[in-house]
Amino acid sequence: MHCKSCGNNHQENYCPACGEKAFHPKQLSIKHFLEETFEGFVHFDSKFLYTLKILITKPGQVSLDYTEGRRVKYMKPVQLFLVVNLIYFIIMIGNTNTYGLSLYNYVTYRPFINFNTWQIVKQKLAHSKLSYSEFQQLFNERIVSDSKEFIFLFILLYGIIFGLFLFWKKKYFVEHLIFAANFMTMVLIVQIISAYAIKMPFYLIAKTDYSPNFDNFLSAFIALSTAVYTSIAIRRFYKPNIAWGIFVSLIIGATFFILIQVYRMFLFYKILYLG
Repeated sequence: MHCKSCGNNHQENYCPACGEKAFHPKQLSIKHFLEETFEGFVHFDSKFLYTLKILITKPGQVSLDYTEGRRVKYMKPVQLFLVVNLIYFIIMIGNTNTYGLSLYNYVTYRPFINFNTWQIVKQKLAHSKLSYSEFQQLFNERIVSDSKEFIFLFILLYGIIFGLFLFWKKKYFVEHLIFAANFMTMVLIVQIISAYAIKMPFYLIAKTDYSPNFDNFLSAFIALSTAVYTSIAIRRFYKPNIAWGIFVSLIIGATFFILIQVYRMFLFYKILYLG
């Protein structure tokens, strides 16, 4: 057998030098094409579902297995995050996008107006010669796309946070990033579940569009759920003493929505000043 990719001569089904599968002209048939497509879909589907199952039921186990070399059963951490991120922004249509709010929110509610957001918008309108409604439409379209793209910053940020709080474990920074990627994937899953299993039923029963008290309750529930999950995941992955693991988890839960507010303001300034 002669490898079509690297030129290595081999007798195996897969090239030992580069991993390329042995090629035969029959692979160009419609039948083989359909078989490969179906196999690839099923393979992806089974890996995705299995990884989600372990991620949800055994916090920290996916990160532990992946960093110790047991990878064949799992999707790659960033690949998993990408898929769940895409699902999040698709099915959250009709629900509040936690990471990117409309312009109305920025110029109406605290804490945004504490940063003179309305004055900044007025300066932008004067400079651009756009009406408020025109700029509002542009802003709302842009923040939907930007909130999806820059959400990767949370992986980097939490990778740094976990690395600082658990530096004595002497893990590579990439290991912290892997844990952070799986953590952020779970955060998106919790938000999806909260939106459809708690928030939507409440508003349908209460027959109201907005309830500040309920929103505060839901935010507290998400923060607490995040803290509990993180505590178990840290215990399994980093193996610190129980007290320190709980302390770090409480810090993560307590600052979760603060970091989201910082992210929202980052997007606001980015769109206003950089486009």
